[in-house]
Amino acid sequence: MAFCLFKFFIVLLLAYAIVPTIIIRLGNIGILSRAPRGEGRIVLTFDDGPDPRYTPRVLEILARYQVKACFFVVGAKAKSYPDIIKQIALAGHEIGNHGFRHLAAWLTGPRATASENIATSRVIEEITGQKPRFYRPPWGLFNLYSLWFFWSKGLEVALWTYFSWDWTKHATPESITRKVLSRIKDGVILILHDSGSGPGAAPDGPAKMLAALPRILEEVKNRDLRVVPLKEVAIKKGNRPTYKRLALLVWGLIDRLIRRLSGIKDLDSGSKSIWRLALRRYRGQEWTMKDGSALREGDYYLEIHINNDRLLSLINQNMSVERMSIIAMREIRNGLPELAELMRHDQRYSMAKILLGITILHRGSERFGFTAYDLKPGLFRFVSGCYEKMLLALFHPGGLKNLKRYRNELSPKYVVMTRQEIMRRYHPDCNPERNSATCLGVAHKAN
Repeated sequence: MAFCLFKFFIVLLLAYAIVPTIIIRLGNIGILSRAPRGEGRIVLTFDDGPDPRYTPRVLEILARYQVKACFFVVGAKAKSYPDIIKQIALAGHEIGNHGFRHLAAWLTGPRATASENIATSRVIEEITGQKPRFYRPPWGLFNLYSLWFFWSKGLEVALWTYFSWDWTKHATPESITRKVLSRIKDGVILILHDSGSGPGAAPDGPAKMLAALPRILEEVKNRDLRVVPLKEVAIKKGNRPTYKRLALLVWGLIDRLIRRLSGIKDLDSGSKSIWRLALRRYRGQEWTMKDGSALREGDYYLEIHINNDRLLSLINQNMSVERMSIIAMREIRNGLPELAELMRHDQRYSMAKILLGITILHRGSERFGFTAYDLKPGLFRFVSGCYEKMLLALFHPGGLKNLKRYRNELSPKYVVMTRQEIMRRYHPDCNPERNSATCLGVAHKAN
């Protein structure tokens, strides 16, 4: 049991944090990490401020060289030093969101991820009157929820092309200058730091950066490169893939990993079936169903999952919510006889006593023969709810609106159908519209 729990958390960590970061960082999917080449442009960005000791001095140097930069500010610091934020904005520089407390996304859950960035955007807007357009995650780390959150909120994620390593303890003005100039070229987005208060950062790092900055700007000018605002090199929203398209690509890779590790398999019909299945053994207290049958420890049950690849092949983003719902319900209804046949004749799956799934879309499931049961409060229900809501927002054309409108109603539940019920309703020898004696006879025979 302990090993299974450990495996569950490893899968959760991979799916929630590590895989999204690897895919986004290596594939540059849906982020800006380099400016388009060919026009001799570079972008200058500063992270982790504002800082009353260093940020005003950065602004003086930028004004002297008449260049604009983007300052990715920490919300808590912006709230403490609103005059510096106003100074940045009045000088014509861009201000981006860098989280409220500079927390790594790998260590924050969905609620903390949202509150961290909503609070920072609110502080920036209250001080400047403008919502931030760009977001840079602390340490460049993502989680699965953050991808959906940033893209759904219209924040453009901007990373960097090269590190300057100006924040390290062993950095010097000479080493910073040398490292930057050895990598600076057309299209580079450079990251520097105007605060040294982050974990692992040298407190006097920004002072060394300030000594190097004029030298860097002089050489940039000598190489006929222009420092331009981040917004000048950002891809226009109209030409950019939608957040759903990007999130679906990320989720497809994560979904394969989860299925491989957890033993969830396609039916033999593969992409033509709406179902994915896993045969499990029940571990827990005896569970009595509403029809009087019981699931006891050691009994087998059939865990059912929707084949999202099949569902996506049947719908498109221009389809109405009503039409999509009709298609999904039709596929589920048409797929249940397939499960009844499998449980009747397949030697392995015939051991299952019930069908069991988890969903937040359980309303109306009783028309197909399912019964909904509450999940016990706790971590499992919380994680299941977050997962299901993310899928709703991802796959449903009206999912994000539904999440906001029905937030309190979208609670995950078990949906269960006993072996007797699926045989009675959906065995091929039975008429699914009538509860005939023949159907009941098949159900008894199957058991």
